[in-house]
Amino acid sequence: MMLYVIVGIIVLILIVIGVLFYMRNQRRSSIETIEQRKIEIQQLPFQDELVKVKALNLKGQTVQHFDKWKREWQTVLNEDLKSCELIINDADEALDKFKFKESEEKVQEANVLLNQIEKKYEVSVNEIQDYMAKISEDERKYDDCRIIYRESKRDVLANRHQYGESAGPLEAQIETYEPQIDVYQQHVNEGNYDDAHQHITALHQEMTRLKEDMEEIPELIRDVQKELPAQFQDIRFGCRDLKLEGYNLEHVKVDSTLQTLKGKLNLVEPLIARLELDKAETIIDEINDSIDEMVELVELEVKAKNNVELTKEEITDQLFHAKDTNYMIRTEIEYVKDTYYINEEDIQNVRQYDNEIQSLITVYDEILMETAKSSIRYTEVEDNLKYIETHVKVINEKQEKIQNYLTNLREDEQEAQRNTLKIQSKKEEVYRKLLASNLSSVPERFIIMKNEIDVETREVHQLFNKRPMNVTQVRDKVNKVLATMNTFEAEAMEVLEYAQYAEQLIQYGNRYRKDHADVNKDLNEAERLFTNNRYKRAVEVAEAALERVEPGATERIEEIALKHKRI
Repeated sequence: MMLYVIVGIIVLILIVIGVLFYMRNQRRSSIETIEQRKIEIQQLPFQDELVKVKALNLKGQTVQHFDKWKREWQTVLNEDLKSCELIINDADEALDKFKFKESEEKVQEANVLLNQIEKKYEVSVNEIQDYMAKISEDERKYDDCRIIYRESKRDVLANRHQYGESAGPLEAQIETYEPQIDVYQQHVNEGNYDDAHQHITALHQEMTRLKEDMEEIPELIRDVQKELPAQFQDIRFGCRDLKLEGYNLEHVKVDSTLQTLKGKLNLVEPLIARLELDKAETIIDEINDSIDEMVELVELEVKAKNNVELTKEEITDQLFHAKDTNYMIRTEIEYVKDTYYINEEDIQNVRQYDNEIQSLITVYDEILMETAKSSIRYTEVEDNLKYIETHVKVINEKQEKIQNYLTNLREDEQEAQRNTLKIQSKKEEVYRKLLASNLSSVPERFIIMKNEIDVETREVHQLFNKRPMNVTQVRDKVNKVLATMNTFEAEAMEVLEYAQYAEQLIQYGNRYRKDHADVNKDLNEAERLFTNNRYKRAVEVAEAALERVEPGATERIEEIALKHKRI
């Protein structure tokens, strides 16, 4: 028995040992991976980047940059990578001693250090590449400056007439660029590429600006010597012709404005000669703005004249229409004021409109007299005509409403009379139907409604006979009586229909009285309700009784009643 136990323990120990060796071998691969990564970083082509810098003039500022990058990479190789190698060795030793956690921590520490090394490599490489790209761009700017220098010098010599008095200052300025271009090359020869960069960047910007100025100067000179004087002449002659046609352009102040603009224009050429182009452009822009303002004012006068010619006849028609309408309204009021009541406010408004129309006609006559003069400011005339047009339009609209009111007075009276006759006729017709029906008696409420209609109808007749008649009051009163009449008719017809239907239901139900005591009882109740003028309730009781003994009978009886009603 003891033997089996010993054998079991040995087997267990062997299994544990096997597992430990298996785990160690598994973790060995991570150490091999980190070792391979260290070798790859060690072999990064940093020297290739440094060779590019070494190909430059390795003096001055360049040698400082070169030494810095070289020193940083040597520190990486001699210190950082060696530290990483020691950490990897510690991880390997810990793994040999089956210290798995310690080994894993060392591997992670080595990875962090390698990440930092890679970051340093990327930063240094990017710095070198940016440095080389900057030098390349500076070379391009240097070549560009030389081209601008040659072309600008040749352009001034070949086209001196285009630059006028600015040719001399241009030549002097161009000549100052040659030694400055050489300064860049001196910086490069001395290896001071940073100083060369700053110098050529500023010089290239200045020479590019010169090139743009040289393209702009001929245009500015052409504006000063030809375009703007021609515009001044066109404006002067154009305004003179318009004055001969009758335009008043005093507010435009053509002569004084043009004289001021000429004075400003005389300042531009000296500015161009001194190459102060920004100031010259500012003055030219101010001159153009002033020209635009003058032209706009003149155009407004021309448009105003066209509008005056187009609207003058239309306004004349509107004024005469307003005057004629006002006279017709005043005449109509005088004619009907004894027969019909006219609101005093409307009468006062008509008188006020007459005064306003006369005032507008006076203003209009003054405008016509103004247009007959030899010098006319049409924008003022146009504004005055718009004022008249707006006001006369409002007056015509208001007078039209009053005229329609007067016209409708007789029509409203006649309509009220027709409705009164209709009320009388309909009232008598409905009441005859109530008397001739099968009702036990005419319900009291219909007698009251009939009497109310009679009283209100008499009041309507009194209003008809009153002079002057208030048609609005009559119309409202008639409409009120008409509404009462419609209610009277609707309710009466409803009662007659219920009474007829109740009678038919009771007559039809008589056949069940003998054999059905409960039906007989309900029909007796329906007859009692009928006698007491409660026709709707009588219908409900009779329908319920019939439906108990003959379902669907009430629907047939109701259909027959509806057919008789339509007939």
